[in-house]
Amino acid sequence: MEEITKKRVVLDASVFFADLPVEGEFYTTPAVLTEIKTQSARMRLALLEEQGLRVHAPGPAALAKVSEAARRSGDLSVLSETDAGILALAAELGAAVMTDDFAVQNTAQRLEIPVIPILQRRAAKRKWKYRCTGCGRFWSGPGECEVCGAEIRRAQSGKKY
Repeated sequence: MEEITKKRVVLDASVFFADLPVEGEFYTTPAVLTEIKTQSARMRLALLEEQGLRVHAPGPAALAKVSEAARRSGDLSVLSETDAGILALAAELGAAVMTDDFAVQNTAQRLEIPVIPILQRRAAKRKWKYRCTGCGRFWSGPGECEVCGAEIRRAQSGKKY
């Protein structure tokens, strides 16, 4: 991965588990900090705090915008509150998001938030399909099938567009 310099970036928890050179103006959310439990990740956190890491919680308007984008992309059911928080903070700050989470990347693309992958390839933009676990019919979102009453889940593969 190329070294990130002089950029405003919101960090996902994955950054604290990777040993990569990063510098610039970095942010994260309080929820991300609760996910940092290992000794090595805590040491990485301490190092980034020394380099000026800032911790902020996003506002409700930005969180609502993220929820709507995740609903449109089909990622709402798999996007955690922590994931939504880093996206909302990036939207508020006009920052990029550093993550390997494909649902985060897909929603970020919907919001036109730049993504910096950590160790994985960049995710392709997807619109997910939802399929009934009983009768196999396709639906626009998760829930209960109107035909057979079984659970509707996100299908394994999404369609690129």
